Amino acid sequence: MDGKLFKPHCTSSTSPTFHGDQWVTVEVEVRGNEVMKHIINGETVLEYTQPQLDERDTHAKELAEKAGDIMLSGGTISLQSESHPIDFRKVELKVLEE
Repeated sequence: MDGKLFKPHCTSSTSPTFHGDQWVTVEVEVRGNEVMKHIINGETVLEYTQPQLDERDTHAKELAEKAGDIMLSGGTISLQSESHPIDFRKVELKVLEE
């Protein structure tokens, strides 16, 4: 993040907290290992580059050894809620041009 290796597990964003029942538009732009952006209601709230596995974590270390690299360039997509129920109204995947 910001050109430096960021190792903490949790990352703060500039997004406000949304209370009550309301729809929020969330976009995640992933351009390989170059840049990742989290966009909430049209505003970029978190951006980082060159995501990588943390070799301090046993499972991540195993994955890095298997892949031969700690840098992430692919993976799965997961939708989750950390602590509260959540509804997903519409989920779209779009392939971006380079």
